[in-house]
Amino acid sequence: MTEPLGIVGGSGFLEGPLLSGLTEERVSTERGEVVVFRGEGFVLLLRHGHGGIYRPPHRIPHHAHVLAFEALGVRRVAGISSVGSLDPHLLPGTAVIPDDYLSVHPPPTFCADERLHIVPRLDPGVRARLAAAARATPGPVRDGGVYVETRGPRFETPAEVRWLAGLGDVVGMTAASEATLFQERGIGYATLGLVDNLANGLGAAPLTFEAYEVRRRANEERTREILRALVRPAGGEETA
Repeated sequence: MTEPLGIVGGSGFLEGPLLSGLTEERVSTERGEVVVFRGEGFVLLLRHGHGGIYRPPHRIPHHAHVLAFEALGVRRVAGISSVGSLDPHLLPGTAVIPDDYLSVHPPPTFCADERLHIVPRLDPGVRARLAAAARATPGPVRDGGVYVETRGPRFETPAEVRWLAGLGDVVGMTAASEATLFQERGIGYATLGLVDNLANGLGAAPLTFEAYEVRRRANEERTREILRALVRPAGGEETA
């Protein structure tokens, strides 16, 4: 039996996954209970919560999410998230599949006293699946780049953005933490970020949360199209 693909959905799924035929399942872990949605060949998890529950980035139970996928036999995970662009030429609506990442805060870990040193990378096979899914939808795609993670939940200051722009291409608040923890458990991980805004200070108009929300909602349909393309069987019809 083929192992399922794990998918972690982000802000583009705040109103629910919008895929039919999914089975809700609760998974108990030593870090808490996790709700997932099973489909044919994949397991979907909504990192910010579901059913009216919203968890801001700094409150996401990443450890529990990783352990839930591990318990379900998932060995490869694709993350989908909202990102801000650190490059004024990398415009909102672009799907970015990073090939590297960094965190400007201490990353989470499962390590206690044991010797645990991963060599970080983003899984090439998962990256290829995400890139193919993005190219199957209308809109620009950037294959490659550096994802920078900040703590959140606030946006970055213009001074922080000027600094981060020398380090990476997009900025978010979740994917680097996920990448580290999944790899610590031997699970391959890669991420796709859909650009929802130019980072604070880069745009002609000042960044506001209201403007960010407008653009995030405008990207929701492409986010769902990418998800549908990601879970569609090769050579077949959509499973949802």
